[in-house]
Amino acid sequence: MKQHPCRLFLSALACAAIALAPALVDAAGKPSPAAAAQNQEAGRLVIRRSAHLGTTLISLSIDGKKVATINFNSSYDAPLAAGPHVITVFPIAGREHPQPYTTQITVQPGQTYSFTAVRSDVSIVLK
Repeated sequence: MKQHPCRLFLSALACAAIALAPALVDAAGKPSPAAAAQNQEAGRLVIRRSAHLGTTLISLSIDGKKVATINFNSSYDAPLAAGPHVITVFPIAGREHPQPYTTQITVQPGQTYSFTAVRSDVSIVLK
């Protein structure tokens, strides 16, 4: 059976997109280190979760956009464009009146900004 040339082209285009996608985005949906290397104007944000948080999950937002949920024995590590950013963490479930914690950073190209999410009363803070 003969395929129409447009259908063959679209199939080839779809295969190419699928093959290239893992190089640009990892399974967590954040840019891969290879994609970050292409952007020389990026810094790096690393947020580790303290083991003392028990089963509490942490919601992470950057500039008002949720980027991750950090659960037990995991962390967030991704490139971040140079310039000012607002980082917000918020405990998910298990707390009576949880409060979001917000901090501002100004990312410089090539710099890494590392924080650890820890408990402070009923809130989660970055240290």
